[in-house]
Amino acid sequence: MVDLSRLSASWVEWASISGLTGVSAATDCDDCRIVFGSNDFDFHLRTEDNWWVVDTVDERGHRRNADLRSSTFELAEKYLIWQWITAARSSLASGPLGRDLYRRGYAHGVEVTDVNGTHARLCLQDACAILILGTATIFSHIMLMSVGEIERIGRQGMA
Repeated sequence: MVDLSRLSASWVEWASISGLTGVSAATDCDDCRIVFGSNDFDFHLRTEDNWWVVDTVDERGHRRNADLRSSTFELAEKYLIWQWITAARSSLASGPLGRDLYRRGYAHGVEVTDVNGTHARLCLQDACAILILGTATIFSHIMLMSVGEIERIGRQGMA
């Protein structure tokens, strides 16, 4: 059984820092395990064929399926927390948790396979994730970090 409490608390924290309203985390979602919601956008975390899948719903209600497909909950958790932190603190997206990592190229030790010209499959030991190419470059570094390290970088410089 997967414990969603840390991920739920992280969503509430970073969504609040982002200034989002109507923030909630609910497991009574018809098509997912949990929905991290707000008045602005939602993240749906679901399972499909032994994969953890993240879908995003924008402010107009348009759903983008499978922004991430992950073989482990831990990678899905890192992905979501990283997304929330960089949304809350755009300076991190344009710096240490975004552009700076992208400029390094794919992380050493992460196996990268092109899926279809637009997505890459990243594998580190037995854990794999499938993401859009630009995001995959950055996430190859994020997947090497612990959740604590991602959050620590997110909190640097906050009062």
